[in-house]
Amino acid sequence: MKVAKAMETQGTDLRVWCEHCCIRIAPHEERMASRGKTYHTHCHSKLSAMNPVRKGVNAGLSKRVRGGAA
Repeated sequence: MKVAKAMETQGTDLRVWCEHCCIRIAPHEERMASRGKTYHTHCHSKLSAMNPVRKGVNAGLSKRVRGGAA
C-alpha cells in the first residue's frame, strides 16, 4: 500500500522547462504553449518578434528539376 501512494505523489510534481531559455517555469508562473512547446510569456514574445509569420513563402517558389533543363 505504501508503494502505491509513493508512486501517486511522484507523478504530481511535473517540472516544465522553457524551450527558449532552458530555465524551469515555476508552477505559479504564467506560461505560453505554441506548437507543442512551452515558453515563458516573455520568451515567447521575443521569439514572435524575431520570427515574423510569413504567409505564402512557398507559393512563389518554383520546383527544382534534377539533372536537366526545365
